[in-house]
Amino acid sequence: MRMTLYTEKTVAQSLSALTERLSSAGKRLDGWVEKNGSFSISTSTPIIGKISRRTRIHGKIEKGAGITTVTVHVPSGADSRGQIMIFIAVGMMALILLASGNLALALVLGFAGVALYIPLAGDHRNSPVLIGEVQRTLKATTKPPKKPIETNAPARRPTPKPAAAARNPGDFS
Repeated sequence: MRMTLYTEKTVAQSLSALTERLSSAGKRLDGWVEKNGSFSISTSTPIIGKISRRTRIHGKIEKGAGITTVTVHVPSGADSRGQIMIFIAVGMMALILLASGNLALALVLGFAGVALYIPLAGDHRNSPVLIGEVQRTLKATTKPPKKPIETNAPARRPTPKPAAAARNPGDFS
């Protein structure tokens, strides 16, 4: 999933806030921040017993048109409904292979379907956590901030347009 966030902070303030957050998070969050605005943060969640899934969010902080934008990429995984659809499709393909006499390929496909559960469920759990961490740390939103109204600028009055001279329809001078 690709997402664009907006923050009131400058690029330097955002980078130092991310660095500070990574150093204070301990083992829960891991990652790096570069001076050019690139960053990466990861977290891990147990999925089945001791098997866990590590999900990584990559991002870039840039200043453009007076607004600091944060573009992030994170795998979104699949919710339980999407996982069921994928498992049904994989199961049907395994049954077709089994019916055609390919027992070995059907078993491999069945194990692959089970192995898909870990990244699908793990990324689905971890991606909102990572996006939330970036939003909280940078005080970022999905909507661009409104530009502040300058209070020091003098009030502008519209200049009156000169009235058009009344002409007679027959006057061509």
